[in-house]
Amino acid sequence: LPIWKMAGGVGRLFVVVVLVGVASQWWWSPRSDEEASADLGFGTMFDRIAARYDATNRVMSLGMDGGWRRTMVAALELRGTDRVLDLATGTADVAILEGREASSVLGVDPSANMLGLGRDKVARARLATTVTLELGDATNLTTLGDATFDKISIAFGIRNIPDVAKALREMRRVAAPNARLAVLEFCEPEGQILAPLARLFIRYVVPPVGALLSGSNWEEYRHLQRSIAAFPPPPAFAALVRQAGFRLPEDNIRFLAFGSVALYVADASEPEG
Repeated sequence: LPIWKMAGGVGRLFVVVVLVGVASQWWWSPRSDEEASADLGFGTMFDRIAARYDATNRVMSLGMDGGWRRTMVAALELRGTDRVLDLATGTADVAILEGREASSVLGVDPSANMLGLGRDKVARARLATTVTLELGDATNLTTLGDATFDKISIAFGIRNIPDVAKALREMRRVAAPNARLAVLEFCEPEGQILAPLARLFIRYVVPPVGALLSGSNWEEYRHLQRSIAAFPPPPAFAALVRQAGFRLPEDNIRFLAFGSVALYVADASEPEG
């Protein structure tokens, strides 16, 4: 009780949300991981939550997600002649940032509803002649030619792809010589002072808050926590990037948000050695 009194309004709210989130782990009957992965791979889940997706992201990331995306786009070092591919483009936040600097941007996503919202945003940004959005699968970019793109990006989407290694191989195939790849993704925080708090937030706050704000099923946002935990840790994911044929030095892996977000910056030059 003394600790409860000292916590203050915000602290008490955080504790309540965490307790509700913990309880939800027991009360809700989850779908199998196979069902959840298929749902994500075909974009079905994102079709359901598309209308409130952007607003929910702003709240759940405490307004930081826009800064993370800008950091990723800055790492691409875009030029006016660049041809850019943005995978898992969603509602086109990253594609729009890229379209302000590059020659052309193709955004690909498996969710038709997310792309519909993205096209509206592209039009409002007056970038319709620069940014094109298409329905597609990152593991099967058959309509795109070899060595086509100078820069490739994917933000918070690689963990939702059922076959990560295949998607990375497709990215390498469509990458032009010396092209740059930037991957922004959540990871389980480790090694930093606030890492335990960040893990608690991801595991027990994000699912109920995300479901409440998006008007969706709690199970859909519980998958966010599970997918982060199941995704390869940074050293293992970096190894997959290298195995696909990209060069990724260790110092090109940067951590944001108390270690809960990782930015990988690789290039398509021949691996050293």
